[in-house]
Amino acid sequence: MRTNRIVSGVAAVVAAAGLIGTGAALSNAASTPSPSSTSTSTAGTGSDAGSEAGPDRSMNPNNDTPVTGTELAGVTAAVKAKDASVTVTSVRKDPDGSYDVLGTRSGADVMLEVSKDLKTITTNAGGPRG
Repeated sequence: MRTNRIVSGVAAVVAAAGLIGTGAALSNAASTPSPSSTSTSTAGTGSDAGSEAGPDRSMNPNNDTPVTGTELAGVTAAVKAKDASVTVTSVRKDPDGSYDVLGTRSGADVMLEVSKDLKTITTNAGGPRG
């Protein structure tokens, strides 16, 4: 009978050790950050009611649109007339009709605000990232 008690005692110790080991492993797994996955999505215009962005949840928080063609040429000419040292890299039109112009001046990034009528041009003091 004494042998049964020893075997039972050893089994209890082994079971307790197993539980402790499992608990430690689970605790470690919970505190170890797992690699995050990345997802890529394309920004929509928000005009499609069935799109993920929806009509009121645009992926473009500024609701501005890229400017191309003759409109781009006109905005660029207005900026150059104000400051010939600016190299325009992109122009976006705001919903109110004004323009955000991104560019460089002497190697530094600049952002200019251009009025709808192209007559008022101001430099954003914070640059393109504000």
